[in-house]
Amino acid sequence: MKRVKEDLALLKTAEEQEFLQKQQQDLDGALKKIIQQHKLEIATIERDCLNHKQQLMRAREAAMWELEERHLQEKHQQLKQQLKDQYFLQRHQLLKRHEKEMEQMHRYNQRLIEEMKNKQNQERVRLPKIQRSEAKTRMAMFKKSLRITATASVTPEQERERIKQFGSQEEKRQKNERLNQHQKHENQMRDLQLQCDSNIRELQQLQNEKCHLLIEHETQKLKELDEEHSQEIRQWREKLRPRKKALEEEFTRKLQEQEVFFKMSGESECLNPTTQSRVSKFYPIPNLHNAGL
Repeated sequence: MKRVKEDLALLKTAEEQEFLQKQQQDLDGALKKIIQQHKLEIATIERDCLNHKQQLMRAREAAMWELEERHLQEKHQQLKQQLKDQYFLQRHQLLKRHEKEMEQMHRYNQRLIEEMKNKQNQERVRLPKIQRSEAKTRMAMFKKSLRITATASVTPEQERERIKQFGSQEEKRQKNERLNQHQKHENQMRDLQLQCDSNIRELQQLQNEKCHLLIEHETQKLKELDEEHSQEIRQWREKLRPRKKALEEEFTRKLQEQEVFFKMSGESECLNPTTQSRVSKFYPIPNLHNAGL
């Protein structure tokens, strides 16, 4: 009887041990599954956080790059506007100087015309005096020649007629002189006016050439400024490529490090869920038979 009881006790103990082992295995499996699920969730959260962080960093870097490019564009536009303002001021000053030059040319031409008018007026005033003096002299010489060549057959009436004819011829000659003088004055004034107009045209042509040269110089400077800006943008973009590449390489390295970390962590901690470092541990139910109950 005692032997039977001992066998039953051993059998019961073996069953209890088997039950405890099965419970421990089930617990280990459940814990391992929970741990793996938890680590998967943590890895997913960490990966999402890292991806979100990297997206924010990409956005920040993109904003910085956009700001840098905008700064270059604004600096170029500012330099371009300064150059345009500078040449606008130069054109304004040049036009003012041209106006003064044109005014001086008009005054110079007007002075030439006034001098010509005064000279011609003096000639017109002197001509009658000269003609009267010459007429007296010529008349005296004509009368003297009549007396020298006079014959007995020439009557006083004929002599008066000759003097009258000579006087009429003198009047015609004086009239022709006045007409010639008038025509001469008109020709002089016309030539002078043509010369004045030519002076104005030459000055205008010279001023137009100066304006065109200034515009060409401005166009060339603006072109050089645009070329410098294009070169600066190209150099900036060439330097931007390695910066983008380095940033993406850094992001990739961080992701790989995270993947390696969670992979190694999962392998090391999930090998034996019942290690002593684990807080949760299955405690077996006390043996009621051995406890004497």
